[in-house]
Amino acid sequence: MLPLGMLLSCVFVGNGALEGGGVASAQDLDQYAVTCYICVNVSDNVVCNQFAIDRPCQPGETFCHTLHIMDARGGSVLVNKKCTGDHECQRNRVGCVKIDAQTMCISCCDRNYCNAHVPVNSSTAVFDDQISRMRMNAKNLFRERGKALTTTVRQSRGAWPSGRGLWLPVATLWWAFC
Repeated sequence: MLPLGMLLSCVFVGNGALEGGGVASAQDLDQYAVTCYICVNVSDNVVCNQFAIDRPCQPGETFCHTLHIMDARGGSVLVNKKCTGDHECQRNRVGCVKIDAQTMCISCCDRNYCNAHVPVNSSTAVFDDQISRMRMNAKNLFRERGKALTTTVRQSRGAWPSGRGLWLPVATLWWAFC
């Protein structure tokens, strides 16, 4: 019975820690927002980056989106950079397309300041979601871990030994092993 009590004490303390005792939760991952260069209707990438708004993206805006329009000679006509969500940044929405004498390229990425450069061809107009995938995996792990702890706690109700004589050894073992 002692090992079960020790395990349950670790679970109860661990469950409390997940809910705000200094250990990260799934919601905490959202606070680490991506920061992008942000500019609207600028004709040059250097000017865009030089005078860009520098602030973290809002919750739900996990991508840096870049729209670059070039003339027939490859010179920049328009640069737009912004924060956006996965509704606008998807693998099938990036790339380059020719419209009359101009080329429009769109890229999306999810790392801080990853939109420093503008896309100029299909090789540089990319979709990079590596950080978003890592965040999603971490959120899923937190959810699964939280469900497992909640299930363990629910199943263990009534399994605590009655009496005060066992609490000191359990607390001592908890301190040593948890």
